[in-house]
Amino acid sequence: MSRIEERIREQFESLSLSQKKVAHYIQSNLREAALQSAQRIAEKSGVSEATVHRLAQALAYASFSEMHQDLRQLVIHDRRAVHNFIQSTTRQEESWLEKHFAQEAENIRQTMLQLEQSHIHEAARLLLQADRIWVVGWRMGLSVTAFFSFVMKYMLGNCELIPQGGVAEYAPYIKPGDVVFACGFPRYCSRTLKLSRLAKEQQAQLIVLTDSGLSPFAKLADLVLLAECKSTGFLDSYTASLSVVNAIINEVSYLDRDRVQGNLERMEFMFKEFQDSFEWMHKSK
Repeated sequence: MSRIEERIREQFESLSLSQKKVAHYIQSNLREAALQSAQRIAEKSGVSEATVHRLAQALAYASFSEMHQDLRQLVIHDRRAVHNFIQSTTRQEESWLEKHFAQEAENIRQTMLQLEQSHIHEAARLLLQADRIWVVGWRMGLSVTAFFSFVMKYMLGNCELIPQGGVAEYAPYIKPGDVVFACGFPRYCSRTLKLSRLAKEQQAQLIVLTDSGLSPFAKLADLVLLAECKSTGFLDSYTASLSVVNAIINEVSYLDRDRVQGNLERMEFMFKEFQDSFEWMHKSK
């Protein structure tokens, strides 16, 4: 009998919209869901409790109890997950600031564990081979895409961040040989998703940075990079996502050192030419 994770992956497309919300919550929060009632899972997913029970049936379980037992067994056999849960529930009460940084560090650690080095290498290879790199992702995702596009432009010279208000003007120029790098996290911006679909239709390569294999972006991508985004506050965290793009930047530098160095040297010359810094920075005492 397949495990709950496998059942969710296999049946996800056939689920109703509400059931998908529950499945996504469970897949992203295995440890928490294993200790929660159907009512609590429903609250966390933003659906009715009946939907949670219907999901169990849709995944070929006799009842929610059977699905819940399968989920608990999965967590029990994951020693790392159990260890993390014990650590998080037995330590002394911390200040909100300590909890905040602990969660940020855990996001990076979990991202490291699920992200293979070969994925970073493949992302860097695709970017280096691209005729043109288009970066897309707005709302909170701009904290990642604005930084990434700026550095890639600085390093390679052929990268463009598509502005949210100018999608129609930029989209026609995406073509075969280009790479689109899309950042798609909940709430899964519909405009970013639409442009990602268009990029595939126009035969560009699509690299996606997202939170889950069940993300609508993941199903479109040629290459999927996953990053944790959990937070102790009301906003998702993008710390792990920034760590992922930093890793890509480092790998790009390593794979084509001469090209990057040449571009950086030309850029530094232009900085001096246009005096793109405060004068007092160059004055001696």
